Amino acid sequence: MSASFMRRQRFLFIALGLLTLWRWALLPTLELAPGEAAAALAAGHDAPLVSWLAKAGTAMFGKGEFGARFFAPLLALLASLAVWRFTRGLFDPMIAGWAVVVLNVLPAFNLAAITLTPGTLLFFLTAVALLCLRTALLHAHPLHGAWFATAACAAGAVFAAPPGVALMAGILTALAWPRRLRHHLKAPGFMVIASAWGAAVLLWAVFQHRNGWPLFETPAWRPALAFVPNLFRWIVLGSPVLLMLVVLVARLVAPNAALVGIRAMPLAFLLPMAALDLFYGPWDGWPDTGGAAWLLPAAIVLAHQGAVFGALPSEQKISLRTIAIVCAALQSAFIMQSDLPRTLGLPWRFTGKVPPHTEWSRFFIAEPSAVMRGWRESARLFDAALEKAPKAFAVASNAQMAAALEFYTRSGVRVWDLVQASQGSDAAFRGRDAVFITDDPAATAPPPELARRFASWNLLSVARVMHAGNEVRWLKIFSCHDFRPPEL
Repeated sequence: MSASFMRRQRFLFIALGLLTLWRWALLPTLELAPGEAAAALAAGHDAPLVSWLAKAGTAMFGKGEFGARFFAPLLALLASLAVWRFTRGLFDPMIAGWAVVVLNVLPAFNLAAITLTPGTLLFFLTAVALLCLRTALLHAHPLHGAWFATAACAAGAVFAAPPGVALMAGILTALAWPRRLRHHLKAPGFMVIASAWGAAVLLWAVFQHRNGWPLFETPAWRPALAFVPNLFRWIVLGSPVLLMLVVLVARLVAPNAALVGIRAMPLAFLLPMAALDLFYGPWDGWPDTGGAAWLLPAAIVLAHQGAVFGALPSEQKISLRTIAIVCAALQSAFIMQSDLPRTLGLPWRFTGKVPPHTEWSRFFIAEPSAVMRGWRESARLFDAALEKAPKAFAVASNAQMAAALEFYTRSGVRVWDLVQASQGSDAAFRGRDAVFITDDPAATAPPPELARRFASWNLLSVARVMHAGNEVRWLKIFSCHDFRPPEL
């Protein structure tokens, strides 16, 4: 290898280190999303691995955005290094370097690198699973340690984003697609992977059964069949230019003899994971990008095809690659910090009420990170209301608001969601007052299922939470008096 090439490789690792430091510096500037707050509080979070990492971070660095998200940039760095090691062994160091560059400009990956969500772990686990599975296939020992490491990744995916089907589908396809690798499906190594994944799914199913299968109380178990909005979501998470290049690459991959056998592994991971994300990814709440983990093997495929594609002169390939990377980087910056247009003096106003996920127009009128705005101010207003009733317990209109307010409130009270409070029969609540908060601007009273549990109620305050001159949410706070447990 030439000296200049080795210098570029060293610069890549230095750039990854600096990028990780910048991501750590960015963490305290973004308020936690409700899902992140729930993980940090371990408040019935259905992804225990995310909760464990968030609790470990806050134990080391205190209760705050930096502590709750500390492991996100670190996992992104480890995922990038795993991609480099995997791609270098599969192809060569040049393609490995380009794969890391493409991955680190993807909006979905950058979002996962600064927010601790199931997507953060799935990007990391996908990268490590690719590396470990390749290592296992290169060794003759049927129970090499790499098989157990791959099994740990498959089981970890269940605890990060249950039931972890996408990563397991990628592993299965990687072994079933190339004919020369299919015998591994009957080998002890794959049995270890299947057993670990099956055991993790069984534990998850037991948890669901004990809690009355909450999965089926949400629409997340059904596929989202709104095809055009789903494609717009891909454009937001992957950037339009890179996705167009992926389409062009897909036309060349099938007849390309370079991607056969073990070299087909990135594509084998990509296809089933992308198919599942197309129909189930839209249910992921922002900023979770768990379903978009297929973009990690897509970055590897794109880097490889960009290097071997001979239909264009070298200068044109470099120009197209540069344009794609710059556009993706700009879109990443916008998604991570959507105040940038206003910082530049552009009077962009996002809508206060976002259409449902099945409408394509939401991708043009909604601010991506609006769900992460205004929670500190909302908690300050809620604290002021709680000071007027120091012995009251706190209730929020939904679990997302309850988690965010409980994380940011200074009073240290537990914030119950509406379902918990309306079904409550705890004698400890008997005769106590409650402070109820909702972000429904049309609300004129507490919901009936809550109001009937109290003797009376009155409106305490109405507030409009603003951010950068735009309305984030309306808050209405009610005082409810004399809690009465339900009659048996």
